[in-house]
Amino acid sequence: MEGGKEEKGIVCVTGGAGYIGSWLIMRLLDRGYTVRATVRLDPGLNRDISHLTSLPGASEKLQIFNADLKNPQSFDAAIDGCVGVFLVAYPVNLEQIEVDDAANEMFVEGTLELLKACLKSKTVKRVVYTSSTAAIVANNKGLMEMDESSWSDVEFCRTVKARGSSYIIPKTLIEQATLKFAEENGLDLVSIIPSMVVGPFICPHLPVSISLALALILGNRYQYFPTSQMVHIDDIVSGHIFLFECPNAKGRYICSSAETSIHDLAKFLSIHYPEFEMPMNLLSEMKEQKPVHLSPNKLRSLGFKFKYDMKEMFDGAIQCCKEKGFLEGVLRDMEGRSEKGIVCVTGGAGYIGSWLIMRLLERGYTVRTTVRLDPGLNRDISYLTSLPGASEKLQIFNADLNKPNSFDAAIDGCDGVFHVAYPVNFEENEADDAMTKKIVESTIDILKACLKSKTVKKVVYTSTAAAVLVNNKGLMEMDESSWTDVDFCRAVKFIGSSYIIPKTLIEQAALKFGEENGLDLVTIIPSMVVGPFICPHLPSSVCLAMSLILGKHDRYQYMPTAQMVHIDDIVSGHIFLFECPDAKGRYICSTVETSIHDLAKFLSIQYPEFEMPMNLLSEIKEEKPIHLSPKKLISLGFKFKYDMKEMFDGAIQSCKEKGFM
Repeated sequence: MEGGKEEKGIVCVTGGAGYIGSWLIMRLLDRGYTVRATVRLDPGLNRDISHLTSLPGASEKLQIFNADLKNPQSFDAAIDGCVGVFLVAYPVNLEQIEVDDAANEMFVEGTLELLKACLKSKTVKRVVYTSSTAAIVANNKGLMEMDESSWSDVEFCRTVKARGSSYIIPKTLIEQATLKFAEENGLDLVSIIPSMVVGPFICPHLPVSISLALALILGNRYQYFPTSQMVHIDDIVSGHIFLFECPNAKGRYICSSAETSIHDLAKFLSIHYPEFEMPMNLLSEMKEQKPVHLSPNKLRSLGFKFKYDMKEMFDGAIQCCKEKGFLEGVLRDMEGRSEKGIVCVTGGAGYIGSWLIMRLLERGYTVRTTVRLDPGLNRDISYLTSLPGASEKLQIFNADLNKPNSFDAAIDGCDGVFHVAYPVNFEENEADDAMTKKIVESTIDILKACLKSKTVKKVVYTSTAAAVLVNNKGLMEMDESSWTDVDFCRAVKFIGSSYIIPKTLIEQAALKFGEENGLDLVTIIPSMVVGPFICPHLPSSVCLAMSLILGKHDRYQYMPTAQMVHIDDIVSGHIFLFECPDAKGRYICSTVETSIHDLAKFLSIQYPEFEMPMNLLSEIKEEKPIHLSPKKLISLGFKFKYDMKEMFDGAIQSCKEKGFM
């Protein structure tokens, strides 16, 4: 064994500080290789690499090189003289939806520069490139089994703005470029394609793939995926070394050993790890899907054997999370849920209000909500009273904006107030000045009740993008400094002025009152809210967003462009701003913008069962949508979780279930 170790050569592992990179270094050292690892040692980053330098054999056989993908030549010294190179390095970002073409081009070119360094060295015999199943599965072919001949469709991802496109697209383009470069330049290169990597880890940070795999345990509901494919860390690392050492390896190789739906995963986790409670109420909102099978037959045909099952993947991951303290926050959060205070949600029967109540109850708040219970209206609020936790922690109060004092009892004794209530009216083009004045005064009276209570610490007021967008300045990007021009709306009798004008005036009055009276008040500014809904009526924003599907020409003909946000993102934004001590002023909450023509293309691709009215759309002038910048909200640490596909998936599913289609 020792004699075998002495004969191993020098290899380079890029991205050595990461999950796969660090485990690969450990196994290469075990096998007797001398390893050169590249790490981005930014002086301001103060990066801890003791998990590498303390590995057995590291003092004799591991060298650390400072290198950065943004400076490809920085890898030359590490590669020169090596017999093999494992290209693992990649700056993972699964959160971003928008694709940065300039960054993509830089990553592709940077990777090719690394391959040129391999050729220049004259010593590198083989390169193993670490790709991702993200380069395989993202297409609209509807296949339930995929192999190495499958590729993600980059244009499809761009069109539908698929979740994680900022990761999927560059990983696909890089793998295609590396294989092409190798073939054209006689470089022996193979790519290995791991699914979600799960298992123990030696790096000090929580790997992204572990965070995704343990989302049900960690409570990261925004990271739930309907299906997943997985592989154990030791299997994927063994696959890298196997393909490097196997003389017959050529092209691409899928390395994946398990697939599951999120519902089956929840059952698996509840059986094997009963100490962790599964969020069955949240899972009930997700449609069950069958996972795509990623075939590893090509890798197996070379003689490779997988050694680990799903139980061993999660045993290792959970144990490491416990040892490194990543599960402490879960336990603290569970303990802290009982310590949440009392909050009031006005307009609890509406779309945003009802979803907000549901999420606040889940987080452990006691909620008082106001609903207009007109005796002649016979209003059904069972969708609120039947929410999990509602019997213990939800109180319903009868209140009406026409009688502002009717909110006093609901507000008195609360720690916070979410003022969502507003009588939506998009139809009228002329604003009723008397009605507008009355609604503004009602809002101020509610804020006075907050002051009078002596207990309300913060108010979150739900404004609208309509209070930002409507002016004649011709701007293509707007932020919180932008305001709708009320006089302009009056002069041109802008469509929906009966909604736009009062919402603008209310927000301005609320901010002014908060500042003058020492009331901690923030406003959140949603664009068009789209997604699933629990209320029994069809929300006006969902009706507007789905007007092309529902055949409502009277709606979409006046909507050449649209900005949108998922219902769960806007509700999370409300709670985030309430809980964030640094939140001040206005915050735009919007993730997607589109033209009506691009929306029609998106819907026809994603939901071909619905015919788009292309003849009617041809009568509408194409316009470029205004970008509503959510940078101020993001700068506080807020993260958007949903893309346009998920917005419409949820909306369509709810519409089908409730008979609106």
